[in-house]
Amino acid sequence: MGERPAIPDRRGPDAAPARCSLPRVRTTGAGSGRRDAAEGTIDGPTAVRAASTGFTILLLGGLLTPIAATYLPVIGRFWLLVTAVVAFAVAGRRIGTAAVPALHGACAALGSYILVLPLVLWMPGQAAGVDVEQLVSSAGMAAGVGAIAGAIAGRRRDGATR
Repeated sequence: MGERPAIPDRRGPDAAPARCSLPRVRTTGAGSGRRDAAEGTIDGPTAVRAASTGFTILLLGGLLTPIAATYLPVIGRFWLLVTAVVAFAVAGRRIGTAAVPALHGACAALGSYILVLPLVLWMPGQAAGVDVEQLVSSAGMAAGVGAIAGAIAGRRRDGATR
């Protein structure tokens, strides 16, 4: 096995260096490697990641509720509410390349709530029935907090590029 033969340069000594013709890759948002394309209203991959993060916060906050109620009696009463607001704000804040950040934030926060909803409905004590008012108010809070967080993140993102 010998050395490979050298490939002759046919461009000549005065030719410009070769340029790569691959499409540019964007790294805005949460490091999403989306190729340059028309920006949509909602950045789908970023919305899924944001909903997953919100779901994780809701799940961990729900699991820590007994500990918070035992060791932090004043905060323990409001633990789930604070956890939900934080989870929806974190989910709504991750906007990526969304053209309408408020809508994207609302959808991401609603996605995190929809992901945790089966666990909430599966809990013991729900045999008496589903509290529709609580479900609707939680979904409304998710949409509202997510939209506000998305709008703020959009202003910061757009202000940084100007």
